Amino acid sequence: MKTQINSLLLYLTISMFVLTSSCRTELDEEIGAPQDRTLAANSKVADLMLKTAMNDGSGDNILDGTSCFDVALPVMLNVNGIDVTIDSEDDFVLIEDIFDEFENDIDNLEFIFPITIIFSDFSEMIIENENQLETLIEDCEEDEEDEDDDIECIDFQYPFSVSVFNENSELLETITFTSDQELYNFIEDLDEDDIVNIGFPITVILSDGSEILINSLDDLEETIEDAIDDCDENDLGEERFTRVITSQLLEVQKYKDNQSNETNNYRNYTFDFSEDGTVIITLEDNDGDDSNNEITNGTWSVRTRADGGLEAILDFGTEAPLNKLNNNWNVKKIKENRIMLDDRDGDGISNDELFFDRA
Repeated sequence: MKTQINSLLLYLTISMFVLTSSCRTELDEEIGAPQDRTLAANSKVADLMLKTAMNDGSGDNILDGTSCFDVALPVMLNVNGIDVTIDSEDDFVLIEDIFDEFENDIDNLEFIFPITIIFSDFSEMIIENENQLETLIEDCEEDEEDEDDDIECIDFQYPFSVSVFNENSELLETITFTSDQELYNFIEDLDEDDIVNIGFPITVILSDGSEILINSLDDLEETIEDAIDDCDENDLGEERFTRVITSQLLEVQKYKDNQSNETNNYRNYTFDFSEDGTVIITLEDNDGDDSNNEITNGTWSVRTRADGGLEAILDFGTEAPLNKLNNNWNVKKIKENRIMLDDRDGDGISNDELFFDRA
């Protein structure tokens, strides 16, 4: 009997050793992934991931005119005297339709307070009135001029998972992310004692809709940095448009009416756009006497369409040839010294083009 007990104890001891060794081996494999798969707290790639996952406040600029935050939906509005409830981003087109019905009037959009806004870190604030909202927008845009952390030209495709091992607690867990907010909160709370292995491959989506398969942290870091460069080139926000168009005298670098190039009609014109929505257009006299220059006053404005695109509304009066530039132009591209506009028909084909360049 004693021999049987000893044999049983030996069997149990060996079994526990094998089981423990097996589990430890699997754990070592989990936490011993290559360095190009291990995400460290406060690393450069972790910071880039955090900024990519930030809440992008530019998607609802037709509502609030700022990229500093989002307005939580649903929200009730009064648009040009008409009460509207916006339940989702698909309803932004309702605002645009009302604006189009009042083309000759000043568009007016008012929130029915209180409303809730969502910041880049997904924190929320209840706004009780228009003055509180305007103050917040002004303060936020001043901060945004110094540094805009949000990386807008690339997104993660969800879901994807990571395994996390904490050296202090010796706990191993698998976490699956299904949204930017979950990923943002995870990286924000990441501890230096955490060993995080990303379950590559993962997929990221660029602003043009194309997808890139990522197999390592080095690939991810390089891809995000490339996207940042594209963001700088393709930023079509209202703030950047306003800054570029009002910071310098401009001239018509190109005007094409359908297939007819009529740029020469505007060779001696300069355009001085002001932030108050006015523009002074000067036709320089060829004799060099400034007193003979002709001055025309016009107006301009910019707005974000329901589809997310940017629209510049120009009105330079009724006199030729300036009246041919009156239009609701699509903003095609913005550079530091150049603004490129076009007008597309229902098939998306560009018929007219208007390019302004520094004079």
